Amino acid sequence: MCAMQGARVLILNGPFKGEEGVCLSKDTSGRWAISPDRSDEIVSLALEREFALLVDLSADPVRN
Repeated sequence: MCAMQGARVLILNGPFKGEEGVCLSKDTSGRWAISPDRSDEIVSLALEREFALLVDLSADPVRN
């Protein structure tokens, strides 16, 4: 299992820009498979250029 698998992310570019999603895995090209929350689509994005990890600063995720 990849360390980032299941991590919450913020999409920075493309048609889902500004939305959150879930990191699924790294693909063969070195990009990451991301599933946007509002779609069944899976997009291939580059870390730090096209998506970033979300940080949970609270013990209660509802407060973030």
